Amino acid sequence: MRKATLISILAWAFTFGAQAVYAVDTQNQSWIIFEQGNAAFSAKEFGRALQLFKNAITSAGIFPEAELALGDVYLEEGETDLAIRQYNKAYDMRKSFYIPDAQYEALYKLAKVYKLQQQYGQMVQTLRAVISDDKHFNETPTFQLKSQIVGNYKEKGLDHVLMLYVFDDQFAASAHSTLGWYYYRTGQQADAIKELLFSLISRTTEVVSFLHGQDVDFEFSNLSDLLAAALKSKDAAAFIKEVDFFKDLYYLGCATYSSGLPQSAAVLWKMVAGTPAAGNYQDLAKRQLKKPWTEPVLMPEPPQ
Repeated sequence: MRKATLISILAWAFTFGAQAVYAVDTQNQSWIIFEQGNAAFSAKEFGRALQLFKNAITSAGIFPEAELALGDVYLEEGETDLAIRQYNKAYDMRKSFYIPDAQYEALYKLAKVYKLQQQYGQMVQTLRAVISDDKHFNETPTFQLKSQIVGNYKEKGLDHVLMLYVFDDQFAASAHSTLGWYYYRTGQQADAIKELLFSLISRTTEVVSFLHGQDVDFEFSNLSDLLAAALKSKDAAAFIKEVDFFKDLYYLGCATYSSGLPQSAAVLWKMVAGTPAAGNYQDLAKRQLKKPWTEPVLMPEPPQ
């Protein structure tokens, strides 16, 4: 009896172990196919990439990363509606992303398409879904951080805000940045200032992190000094360019000016105007300093 039981246990263990090994092998194979698809996509072999991503999905069953990549292929091929469908499908599978924060990539890709199509209502809704997870931005009756930050900015300036607040999470910064631009361009200056401040706090935190990695004793007392140090660092300078840091500074100046604070706006524009690394925004800031203007309001979406 005991021998029979032992044999049964061993048989079960063998079967279970074999199933586990098969599952791991299948998962590994799916990722290998997925990476082959990425290589094909990088080589602009979109037809091959499409098939490889589909094969990876067939192999894995649930594979949001590959669903997302399919959307990229459709977008490259001009199939915008199919791309939107894929990005939404990937987001619906967000709990299965290997890296949880990858779910926000799906939302950002959606928002980018909506922006290109000038479907601003959809864009805003999508970016708000990102921000809904930002614990710093969502206020409660006992947690009024947005109001505190905006109040400090208007009373004491941006340098004070950036010295006072640190946001380690970066996932929502791009959403804040794009919404800040949108709110400025639609005349919602108070909301623009909030969004742009949150973006700049997050970006500044990351820049300081880069510089601390090179010098643990690094300190700064104002944004001008921080940027001067950052632009001497290859990694920090690349990050500043990648996230359009000077775009946020420029539009914060614009929203601040339109809110009736021309002196505070001029401080920001001077900083941008004096920095060649700001690119096109350097020229725009110089023009604003000579004769301030407000950019045209975005046209409303056509009726659906």
